[in-house]
Formats: sequence, C-alpha cells, structure tokens
Amino acid sequence: MKKNRNKQQPDSKDRILRAAVALFARRGFAETGMRELAANAEVNLSMVNYFFGSKKGLLKEILDSFFSGYLAIAGAELVGAGGLHSKLERFIVGAVRYFAAERDSLIIAISELPHDDPEIVEHKAAWAGQMVEIVNREICLPLAAQSGQHIPPTCLAPMLTSLMASRFLFAPLMEKVEAGSSEAVSMEDYSKMLAGIVLQGMTGVDNKMFNG
Repeated sequence: MKKNRNKQQPDSKDRILRAAVALFARRGFAETGMRELAANAEVNLSMVNYFFGSKKGLLKEILDSFFSGYLAIAGAELVGAGGLHSKLERFIVGAVRYFAAERDSLIIAISELPHDDPEIVEHKAAWAGQMVEIVNREICLPLAAQSGQHIPPTCLAPMLTSLMASRFLFAPLMEKVEAGSSEAVSMEDYSKMLAGIVLQGMTGVDNKMFNG
C-alpha cells in the first residue's frame, strides 16, 4: 500500500503543475483559487500545500521550469561558434520553438508581473539577471567593439524576449482580427522573419560585418 502511495505522489505533483499552468495562463494567478486548482488536478487541497507550500510556491516552480529552459537555449546558441548574425539567428529559432512548445508557461512568465509582490519580483529578477549577463557578454559587448553601437543589455534582453513572444501572446486577438492568421506563417518562417527584423534594426541594411 505504501508503494502505491509513493508511486502516485509524482503523478499528483505533475497533475497539479499541469493544472496550474493551464489555469494561470487562462484565468491569471490572482483569479485562480486553490480549491479550483485542486479540483482540476483531481487531488486533495492538502496535496498542493504538501508539494509546493502555497500557491506562490507553485508559481515559482512554474517560473523556474520555464526560465531554466529559456536560459539553456541562450547558453547553447548565443555562446556557440559563429559571428553575431549566426548566433542571434540560432538563438531566435531555438527560443521560438521553445515558446511554441511551452506557450502557457510563456504566458505566465510574461504576463504574471505582480510588481507589488517583492518576493515574486526578486525571484524573476534573479532569472532575468542571468539572461542579461549572457546577452551583454555575447551580443552587446561584441556589437559595441565591432560597430561602436552600444545597446544596454537591460533593454535588449526584454526587447528580444517580447518580440519573440508576441506571436503567442497576441494570437487569440489576431484570430479575431483575421481567422487563421496565427497559422498563416510557419514557425520556421516566423523565426527567420524575426531574425531579419532584429539584425536589420541592429546593424542596418548591410550585415557583412556580422556574418559568420
């Protein structure tokens, strides 16, 4: 009996996480009640507290999972071989694919910005600081050295993230404007389009300096 209970616990935790991601993305963190969350996960309310301590602890775990995956892509693609152009293109392609696979977590990470909650702000700032460090080292400093253009990483990092996330955040609204618009451009073409917009905006029409 004890073995069955231990076997069920990881399943219960996973169900709670999946239910929380779906509810927080659709209804918002503040509007989602703990009882509603437990009912959707088909667990007792005490199980949520057992695994996560609180609803805020659950939000932190969702954020940690999403941001760790995002940082892994930045670390793999921006730190890799090649010039600025190829690094940025690889990063954008990888990040867009990740955002597509983790759309609900992306919505939570971007939209759940309770600036009146210092604990959550500090938690997210710790992840943001790591991304800013990578962007500064791999994009901003090389760009400044090669072209003399200085873009603060605290501007560029959220700018890139927001631009890449825009398709997923605005898709429901754009579907109301024009049915089928969210699927009109393939993910691959969307990635290439973004890479072109970012690189043209950063380096001008002639990108020869950053090819490689």
